[in-house]
Amino acid sequence: MNIGIIGLGTVTQGFIEILQEKNIWLQEKYEQKIKVVVVKDIQKGNMYNPNGIDLKKLLEKLNNKELITDASISEDTEVSSVEEVDLIVEATYSDYTTGDPAYTFIKKALSRGKHVVTTNKGPIALHFNELNKLAKESNVFLQYEGTVLSGTPTFSLIEECLAGDEILKIRGILNGTSNYILSKMSEGDSFDSALRTAQDKGYAEADPTNDVKGYDARGKIAILSHKVFGVDLGLDSILTKGIDSISIEEVNAAKKAGKNIRLVGSLEKKGDFLEGKVAPEPLSTTDALSNIDGVTNAIEITTKYLGKLMITGPGAGKLETGYSVFSDVLSILKKEKL
Repeated sequence: MNIGIIGLGTVTQGFIEILQEKNIWLQEKYEQKIKVVVVKDIQKGNMYNPNGIDLKKLLEKLNNKELITDASISEDTEVSSVEEVDLIVEATYSDYTTGDPAYTFIKKALSRGKHVVTTNKGPIALHFNELNKLAKESNVFLQYEGTVLSGTPTFSLIEECLAGDEILKIRGILNGTSNYILSKMSEGDSFDSALRTAQDKGYAEADPTNDVKGYDARGKIAILSHKVFGVDLGLDSILTKGIDSISIEEVNAAKKAGKNIRLVGSLEKKGDFLEGKVAPEPLSTTDALSNIDGVTNAIEITTKYLGKLMITGPGAGKLETGYSVFSDVLSILKKEKL
């Protein structure tokens, strides 16, 4: 299988490291060689080799912050138009207004018969039904495990282990950046100080709006509503409040009451109605979500037969997020063998 990559940020660099390490295992397990034949990044450059890019040299260039462009491919060439590519990994910036440019990248790739793995929340939250329909019509697979809980296997757990059960409610800590800031505030930091630390550590972007306003968590709730409940809630119908208005006084008052404030995203079936919400909540320390600290993410799933289940995992980190892409590639390899 030949892979093309759009976007060379932390996630895809982690994926490349894992792929390099596990390539022999992949050949033995799936009886085919996995090659990265083209990579494109608007800032870092482009590289193409139909026989497979040397991943060690690519990583060295990226780690040394060198431009990777080697004149092997035009800047105007679209990854999905490269004939040798079978699967595209798309990991560009998440836009919650239109989903572009990722939406266009994914749509073109699927229509050209390429499998797609994406960690991009915008196009999946906004265009879920359209993209899944297009993938089926093109007889290819669209995977997006990394859009909700990074590398922690949420969708695969629900689809495989909870098949036949009925999910009644989902609530979780879905944004590691916000959770890190609230955790630091509970230690005495102000919001601004905690945010700066998060940015220094690489947990928060230079523009942290999507995280602190709750938009990132809202996008994940929209994806979960589609994937788990088959309902298109739409972003505007999900009540959303971020953490940017939370004061240190509120955090301290919650602590005195034996509670921790956490940004909680939730979906709950109420008869024929599905309610989606994102908001900071003071949670008792007896609540499992209350004790989730730092950039860790967690989802609590309430089901008809098993009751409450909880999944926790890292919400940041190069290898941790890169594994979400790797696991989706494995999923496609498995489906192709069926």
